[in-house]
Amino acid sequence: MSTRKRRRDDDEESEDSSDSESDSSVEKVKKKKKKKEKSKKKKKSKDKKKDKKKKKKRKKDKKKDKEELKESMMGDRPQERVGVPRLVEQDGIGVCEKKILKLGTGRRPVKGQEVQLHCKGWLMKSKKVFWNTREKKGDGHKIKPYKFRVGVGKVIKGWDAGVLSMRLGEKAIIVCTGSYGYGLKGNIKWGIPPNADLEFEMELLHIDAEIKLPDKYDLMKEKMKNKHHFLERDGTSAMLSFRAAPF
Repeated sequence: MSTRKRRRDDDEESEDSSDSESDSSVEKVKKKKKKKEKSKKKKKSKDKKKDKKKKKKRKKDKKKDKEELKESMMGDRPQERVGVPRLVEQDGIGVCEKKILKLGTGRRPVKGQEVQLHCKGWLMKSKKVFWNTREKKGDGHKIKPYKFRVGVGKVIKGWDAGVLSMRLGEKAIIVCTGSYGYGLKGNIKWGIPPNADLEFEMELLHIDAEIKLPDKYDLMKEKMKNKHHFLERDGTSAMLSFRAAPF
């Protein structure tokens, strides 16, 4: 009888231990699920916060754009009127002028921002087109806007001055003469003769938010690379030393 009782007790103990083990495994699974749920909730809350911040930024940008557009449409600023040529910038050797074809509805870029635009360039005298971003060059060629960082001397001086005066969405004709174009060197690759007067039809499509300005060493390199000689517009004076990039 005693042996039977012992066996029963052992069986009961083993059942109890197996039950306790199963309970502990269930608890572990439940804890894991709770942790996963908590982590998901945290991620959702973080994403919501990020979305809210982005929405706030967009609203601020829209407000700025609307305010700037209202200011430009007041009527006492002729530089913002369609079809009215205006002087953007000049020096002793060249001129940059602009005539708006379509008013922009956004902000202006600042130095160091990357911009995207479509552009068509031609010689003012012969009307010969030397560049067009909307022109297909072959079957596999994709039409893409041109990208560059504005105001840091990566392009000709007239481009920097002209694009800095434009608004997002604006379409305009930029006139570049003398030092604001390709100067005394011209551009043989594009068939641009020395001191040629140029016209560009530009449409500003995108302004990147990041501002990236070159340091003093980069500026010195650009100055040395872009140092050219130019003649005065009337051709009477001696050759002058001039930096092509607007630093």
